[in-house]
Amino acid sequence: MVTAFKNEFWNRIIRWLLHLFSIFTKNDYYNRVVVMADAAEHETQEEVLVGMMGFYPSDTRFGLLTMDMDYMEAGKADEDYLTQLAQMTELKQKYGELALPFMALDPRRPGLFDLAKKHIDLGYAGFKLYPPLGYFPIDERLDEVYAYAEAEGLPIISHCSPGGIFWRGKITPELRIHPKTGERLEGRNNAEFACNFSHPSNYQYVLEKFPKLKICLAHFGGDQEWGEYLKNSWPASEVERRRRGQKIRLSTSWLSTIIEMIETHDSLYADVAYTLHDERFLPLLKVLINTPKLRGKILYGSDCYMVLLDKSERAFSINMRGYLGEEDYRQIAETNPREFLARGKPA
Repeated sequence: MVTAFKNEFWNRIIRWLLHLFSIFTKNDYYNRVVVMADAAEHETQEEVLVGMMGFYPSDTRFGLLTMDMDYMEAGKADEDYLTQLAQMTELKQKYGELALPFMALDPRRPGLFDLAKKHIDLGYAGFKLYPPLGYFPIDERLDEVYAYAEAEGLPIISHCSPGGIFWRGKITPELRIHPKTGERLEGRNNAEFACNFSHPSNYQYVLEKFPKLKICLAHFGGDQEWGEYLKNSWPASEVERRRRGQKIRLSTSWLSTIIEMIETHDSLYADVAYTLHDERFLPLLKVLINTPKLRGKILYGSDCYMVLLDKSERAFSINMRGYLGEEDYRQIAETNPREFLARGKPA
């Protein structure tokens, strides 16, 4: 189907059929595939950006996140990562401060540090990590870039939810051993196993080595984890620790783990991209924003194209703004992002 989507004729036929299926089967899944296909019909990254700009005020700045898929072992892309970077650089040159590109890092790429430094010199805002593509954020081959980013006050945005695209390579016995803890990593297939790469507890080791490195854990753990957080109580062992006034250990809940880490590390942030497409989480977001240690660390994000599976960009942002109110919305959409993006040597 992916191959067929690349052909304009078959693209339109398949989308028409899927739309009919969604009507007659009342299965929204088919319609969501059509939405993604419609979004992917854009021929250039500039078309995507201009489409996004049409949903927001004219002076809105956009974080543009590149993706290095060359090492995910899913086949060769029509356009490789270096081509993507060249296209993104053109967008930066054309749109100036409205475009804030983040260069994706993959520890398996030769000459990574030189490439990273080159693109910061070209005006990139920071770096992007997407660990489920097949690496741990604690990979020591990333340390040189981490040290540079920490010294220069450059931000890093990293995917941090169980979902998303994932590495397609072979899961070897050696890979199932966590490089720091030595624990055996579970996962019946690549999609499940990739969660080990993404787990927020990995960043504990990164921040121990680089305590002033600015990192945003994108998606704040993801909608599934937010749902579990609301539904399930603390385990008995953690209830006892809380009763005694002891610090809660990093738990299996991604959301609570991230909250605990933000309360501990001053340079750690989280954004709500796509996760808040589910409006039942808005009350929880409101509570988190008004928690003193978290208020300055939560960032607005939408996650194009993913948010289009449920609603438009404008509906996403207005729903959040309307529920939170102007003060809290501006806190996460203006105040906190400005602090996160501010480049400068850490104090």
